[in-house]
Amino acid sequence: MARDSVASNHSVNITQVKAGSVITGNMKSKHSIRVDGYVTGDLVSEEKVIVGAHGEIGGNLLGADITIEGYVNGDVLTKGSLHVAHKAVIVGRIFSKEISIEKGAELNGQVSVGMEVEIPDLEAKAPLVTKPTKAMETTKKAQKQASGDNYGTVAW
Repeated sequence: MARDSVASNHSVNITQVKAGSVITGNMKSKHSIRVDGYVTGDLVSEEKVIVGAHGEIGGNLLGADITIEGYVNGDVLTKGSLHVAHKAVIVGRIFSKEISIEKGAELNGQVSVGMEVEIPDLEAKAPLVTKPTKAMETTKKAQKQASGDNYGTVAW
């Protein structure tokens, strides 16, 4: 496979915020972004944005396509499709061309969906602060209970 074709493959170029990571500030990427940690600030991607089951965002999301499995306290804007998983919670406005919502998802705010919906510009404003959720507290407890590392007897 030629190097140029690998570089253009969207799945190869993903910025990841791993579980346990905390970021304060806005993030902008030409590539996809996946969040399994905590972000206070806006996330902007020219590709896909994924908020994992344990991911929590206190800010706005803008991406070509967006999947939310965790918690978002902010506006969600996409010119493509938005997928909201069954345990997702969104507190904020939604603007999307297409949407799929699994049974059990929670949406609190204005929802504007359709091919004719105008996607507004992302407003620069102070980031929203995420409030600890039950999922966040459970994750922190599990991390405290886990002893050692996942690397066995590797010496550092």
